[in-house]
Amino acid sequence: MNIKTRDFGDLTVNEEDAINFTCGMYGFDEYTKYVILKDSPEDDIMYLQSIENTDLSFVLIDPYSIINRYDPNLNEEDLNELRVKTEAELKFLVIAIIKEEIKDSVVNLKSPIAINPNTKIAKQVILQNSYPLRYNILGEGEGLKC
Repeated sequence: MNIKTRDFGDLTVNEEDAINFTCGMYGFDEYTKYVILKDSPEDDIMYLQSIENTDLSFVLIDPYSIINRYDPNLNEEDLNELRVKTEAELKFLVIAIIKEEIKDSVVNLKSPIAINPNTKIAKQVILQNSYPLRYNILGEGEGLKC
């Protein structure tokens, strides 16, 4: 399938790589179909590109590359919507805000994107544990870096 993006131009992506959100991202409820773009399979930084809106894209980071002991806990409703029994069955990614000075960049650890890799169903969730909404990408000053 061909998609148009603001930052990467026209791209061809496999339809089976599309991720379907049970409801849209917070603040973008009407858009539920996305694809994850990255330069290489081992990259920790990637982009969540809307298939439905050329201009809608989020920078994502693997939270485990920032915090070794990231241990998200979801409520039962979220687990059911994502069609899993435990969090261990899910892939988690966090939204990053990248600043000009990398030391000022942050990620949202409290509301990650949870993806069922088997069904490609996703949801932005609010974790039951107490992670910060803004955590320094370099892990400075928060006491969570392991």
